[in-house]
Amino acid sequence: MFKKVHASLGRSRHAAGKTGRRARGIAAVTTTAVALTVAATTAYGAVTDGAETGSHAPKRIGTAPRVPAGATVAGTTASGTTLHLSVNLSPRDPQALTDFITAVSTPGNPWYHQYLAKGKFASAFGPTQATIAAVAQALKAEGLTPGKVSSDGLSLPVTATVAQASHAFGTGFKNVRLKDGTIDYLNASAPALPADVAASVSGIVGLSNVNSITSHHTAVRQLSGSASVTGPHPRTVAPRTYTPGMCSDFTDAAAQAGFADGTDYYSPGKLAANYGMTSSATAGAGQTVAVFEMENADPNSIATYQSCVGTDTSVSYRYVDTTAGSGTPAGTDQDGYGVGTETALDIEDLIGLVPGASIIDYQGPDADNATDQNVLDVYQQMVTDDQAQVISTSWGECEPVMAGATASAENAIFQEAAAQGQSIVAASGDSGSSDCAPATGSTANAVDDPASQPYVTGVGGTTMTGTGSTKTQKAWGVSQDGGSGGGVSSRWSPVVYQGGIATTTKRAVPDVAALADPNDGYPIYTLDDADSSSPEPGIVGGTSGAAPTWAAAIVQANASTACQTNGQVGFLNNALYKAARSSYPTNFWDVTSGNNSVYATGYTAAAGYDEVTGLGTPKEAGLTTSLCAAKGTAATGASTFHPLSSPKRLLDTRNGTGWGLSSLPSTKPLVAGGTAPVKIEGAGGIPSSGVTAVVLNLTVTGTTGSGSLIAWADGTAKPSTSNLNWTGAGQTIAASSTVTVAGDGVVDLYTSSTTHVIADVQGYYTSGTTGSRFTALKPARLLDTRSKVGISTTTKITNAVVSLKVRGHGGVPTGASSVVLNLTATQTVGSGYLEAYPEGATRPTASNVNWAVTGTTIPNLVVVPIGSDGNVSLYVHGTSHVIADVSGYFSTSGSTFHTVTPLRLLDTRTTTALGSGKSLALPIAGADGIPTGVKAVVLTVTVTGTTGTGYLTAWADGTSRPTASNLNWVQGKTIANQVIAPVGSDGKIDFYVSSTTQVLADVAGYMS
Repeated sequence: MFKKVHASLGRSRHAAGKTGRRARGIAAVTTTAVALTVAATTAYGAVTDGAETGSHAPKRIGTAPRVPAGATVAGTTASGTTLHLSVNLSPRDPQALTDFITAVSTPGNPWYHQYLAKGKFASAFGPTQATIAAVAQALKAEGLTPGKVSSDGLSLPVTATVAQASHAFGTGFKNVRLKDGTIDYLNASAPALPADVAASVSGIVGLSNVNSITSHHTAVRQLSGSASVTGPHPRTVAPRTYTPGMCSDFTDAAAQAGFADGTDYYSPGKLAANYGMTSSATAGAGQTVAVFEMENADPNSIATYQSCVGTDTSVSYRYVDTTAGSGTPAGTDQDGYGVGTETALDIEDLIGLVPGASIIDYQGPDADNATDQNVLDVYQQMVTDDQAQVISTSWGECEPVMAGATASAENAIFQEAAAQGQSIVAASGDSGSSDCAPATGSTANAVDDPASQPYVTGVGGTTMTGTGSTKTQKAWGVSQDGGSGGGVSSRWSPVVYQGGIATTTKRAVPDVAALADPNDGYPIYTLDDADSSSPEPGIVGGTSGAAPTWAAAIVQANASTACQTNGQVGFLNNALYKAARSSYPTNFWDVTSGNNSVYATGYTAAAGYDEVTGLGTPKEAGLTTSLCAAKGTAATGASTFHPLSSPKRLLDTRNGTGWGLSSLPSTKPLVAGGTAPVKIEGAGGIPSSGVTAVVLNLTVTGTTGSGSLIAWADGTAKPSTSNLNWTGAGQTIAASSTVTVAGDGVVDLYTSSTTHVIADVQGYYTSGTTGSRFTALKPARLLDTRSKVGISTTTKITNAVVSLKVRGHGGVPTGASSVVLNLTATQTVGSGYLEAYPEGATRPTASNVNWAVTGTTIPNLVVVPIGSDGNVSLYVHGTSHVIADVSGYFSTSGSTFHTVTPLRLLDTRTTTALGSGKSLALPIAGADGIPTGVKAVVLTVTVTGTTGTGYLTAWADGTSRPTASNLNWVQGKTIANQVIAPVGSDGKIDFYVSSTTQVLADVAGYMS
């Protein structure tokens, strides 16, 4: 919150200070913040790590808190100092909670918008009663008295002295003198608990009272009169009938200052119109929105605003860790602004945009004196009450300064909100790309918490001029006033929903933006007793205004007929980024100019997503349609196959095919830990519905190191299986995969290391009976250019086409429409690729097998239509020997395909490698829900830890081993390939390897 400039009727200047929790002056900005290292102390009995072993040995939880730059040690904390602590517990199954949130946020998933009912989180995802009891007992054993566990099961309150906490958690305490002279305390070491319960504890909050939470509003431009007016004076505003414009009391004062609506400020009506929102006295009816505050509110200011705009919005107050009237009174001039200004901005903005909604102000202790525990308590109360569908917060803290334990506890609370269907928006901060500058003086890139939290929608800021078709928007970033907070998180990994849009190595912030510039900001009434005894009109900005504006947009969407039919929006980010992928110009105003270089060179707004304004500002009509999408239904059941006449490319991160926003492709690679959503239904000639699975040829190229790729149905849990593996940088490797398609028609691709990714579709399965059916064959070799099999020469193929006879060979009948071939390139020279296509058709632009260096041996399974002459063409670009083994075909008769959840059925690394010349039998029937009597199984088989050149063959147990192979490799390589293997009458398949290797097998489906 930038300090207010008194008696100024013109543009506000950037104040010399930004108020933190103690109204402290802004830190001197330096390029390198001064660091302080506080050594661990045994003042009250510290833990010596490693002194004990076993389940009761102490284990440190997290890390010691960072100390604000410029602080100095000011002695040992008094042993009798009282601490209000929270021992925060992890959900019983964090992955299950994550998967549930994904499911309820994904159209087409059976759980879409089936949120948890109020009060059900503890029983569904909270820690078990046994875990809670064990942690409580461990605390009691250390001399502490834990209170009653929170209603969601996520925290145990503890009140203790410093001496008690030091003994219990094995850490000393030090006082530190902050740069503003305030003395705070902190723990010198990470807290410790017995190892048998430490794993259940995500962190302990309250061991430090160093906290720099701040609100994100700018200086208020007073409109109370000329600069010569001083001293308190009364003001009243007569109530009137609703109008989306401001009353004459405000407009007259604004006109006297030379300010006009739509240029120097935006009345609710003009702001709503610019974002396509509805303006009416009942907008948002039936909805509840909550605001997070750490200060006393002035109800008279809010009532005055309501009189001005003619509303009667319900505003109620809920006090957490405080009581009504406690703390600094509203209106008290504090470092140049009136206490309650943030609350006035949040609530009055919401009143103006959604006057029909109910507003709850959740108020904690004054930010001056609040601890991290107080902050958590307020958020937790907002979520466990579960009264508001939308939560807005305009307060935050520099992410690098925030303790890890606090961030983890926040994350669990915000996950709980997402599971319950609550949307959370947070201001991204007003310090541009250097969020820590006001608190620590560091100009390094940093973002604000909670805007950077994965389950929160971060809202940045813009400047805006004009209305309707004449309006212009650019990023807010003026050094004298502040700028839109944004950048890349230092804490949170890449998030699935940003895949292909924000191609950063960590979570990018913000997600969206709205008006924040104080020079064309929000009209408010607020109290500052240094100026007046009654509320005065003013204009204010900051991302503090942008956050409730987006909250209002969500409230209006929730109140729409579409959301009333299909369910409230809930966790917003999944839907936001889907909307951007599907129809970006329909759903967002793209902000393409400006920057957030406030304290140092930051980020620049550009077409599409950027770390200043995110996806942009809202277009309410389009967003409502996207955010309130119908559930949809995933196709299931027995499926038949539809081959494409030639492969179609759905994704190529090198040139932006299927990558990025709908109108703005990206050419950046998929980052390590990132996810690429690939639209299947409605793309590449595939129907827009009814698809159960897709056959993809997946290729990685330009790899930066060893890694793996996982493909799975969007909106479902990411499996622990893999579809493609590689061993180093600079590789190009392809593998075919059969992937279940989600109800939203999307599959996800995850890579563990940075690489470009290509996805070509060969065909798809539908739940109808119009497609072809599969018949498994005993694998047979149709082509081997090394030994004149299927060809009259032993010469390597160089830039030429091989005509492969298929029908009438290897058991393929004349009625077969497509054939399943395992193609292998071996003894390659240089780089190259192989393409398979029906003879007589135009050669496709998509490849099936790729190699990058001489001496490569690489296989890949393909499903290719058969030409009218019964042949398939194999084109070799470069030089290589080629092997083709047939394992089945599709025709009008045979077996149908059934999807399963990907599951690892075999991993010899957990036992012992499969020895050279050895075989093993793998049970299929009964695994992963696969019934008895299946005809074939679809697997991804991987060999790793290879000890020499070799091959693997898969076949039906109880039959003779064929001479064909499914995987081929050279020593030291990790190779994966799709295998469609016939299943023996006993429900098993066999694997044989010609040289010792580890073998992994992941199931994707079966034929029956």
